[in-house]
Amino acid sequence: MPLLELQPFGATDPGKVRQNNEDALLVGDGGDETLFVVADGVGGFEAGEVASSIAIDVLRGLGPDDSFEEAIGEANRRILAAGRGDDRLSGMSTTVVAARFGGTRREPIVEVAHVGDSRAYLFRGGELKPVTEDHSLVAELVRSGDLTPDQAFEHPQKNLITRALGTEDGVAVDTAVLPVEVGDRFVLCSDGLTDMVREEGMKEILARHPEDPEGAVRELLFAALEAGGNDNITVVVVDVRERKEEPRASGAGARTEDRAGGTSEMPSLGPPPGTPRERTEARSPSAGAARRRTRPPKRPKRRRGGVAKFLGGLVRGLAVVLVVLVALVPAYLWGSSRYYFAFEDGEVVAYRGLPYAPLGVELNQEWRRPGLRESEIKEPYEQPIETHKLYTKGDAEKVLGDMGK
Repeated sequence: MPLLELQPFGATDPGKVRQNNEDALLVGDGGDETLFVVADGVGGFEAGEVASSIAIDVLRGLGPDDSFEEAIGEANRRILAAGRGDDRLSGMSTTVVAARFGGTRREPIVEVAHVGDSRAYLFRGGELKPVTEDHSLVAELVRSGDLTPDQAFEHPQKNLITRALGTEDGVAVDTAVLPVEVGDRFVLCSDGLTDMVREEGMKEILARHPEDPEGAVRELLFAALEAGGNDNITVVVVDVRERKEEPRASGAGARTEDRAGGTSEMPSLGPPPGTPRERTEARSPSAGAARRRTRPPKRPKRRRGGVAKFLGGLVRGLAVVLVVLVALVPAYLWGSSRYYFAFEDGEVVAYRGLPYAPLGVELNQEWRRPGLRESEIKEPYEQPIETHKLYTKGDAEKVLGDMGK
């Protein structure tokens, strides 16, 4: 197995709609130089930016053998504490997706951790495959079969996440470990990219820049901006390459500008030094000879009888249902303050909640019947009723008072 090196590039852009950028990223300049992170803050002006920055600052100190779950749990606690100590930051939260490389020379691996709807992808052999599954209401509806992926991409509530750092005292972190091969390309991104560019379009862009992570990142950002740029956009691309020559001796590394405007010594394992970098970009060469990590030995499998298998399957099934229901609780709490309208047998009915029933669990209840027939509704209100557009209570009451006039 040849020695490997990582060649990364990352960039972030506020987009065309928002004035501030609540995204944050880490590109190999932390305690573990094989660590890459994207965080997408939520909470409005300044607050979301604070939440994502806290997550990045905590993960920056993550060592090669430290636990992803413990570090992300610590970030969650700090975000909650900051929000409780300052009313301006109350309710802030952030998604996070992180990847770090390790294993041994013969068995290199990447470990991925995420919370929320920021994503990780593996681009291998011309195919783009997601490594993470979104923690969002729409993603749950896709997994339950209530929506197709195409419907999910166009869905007006696709940004309603069911899990994030800063929303509860404890946070569940999804992790995965994958083998790494020469030629692999990993992509970390916020939903500012995936909400604007379909996966097929991402695949085509990545294929056009087979050995140029910077070119791939720039074109992905451009594509998201051209599609509307409705949100902050952050993309990190990490290429796994075969190292052509041994690194230089300690102290002879390339000098790379850090985000604060200073300099830091980095190993000369990435792109040649001196490449210009814009204000919104963060990149860093990163080590490729992955560190050794020990794994516990596998336990021998025991054969179980038919009754045990049935009970085991039943328990797993109930656990899956419970996990889905728990994931939907934050979405339901948010949805309980939303209202929408529907046509039922030619009559207008107003509901409180969300127009979904994943796993047969209704996320809404009837609110009012204004006594209006479908034929009486003015044209501008027909489509919002058919698509179940969500309103606040005040807006819903205004619509009720106007739709039949």
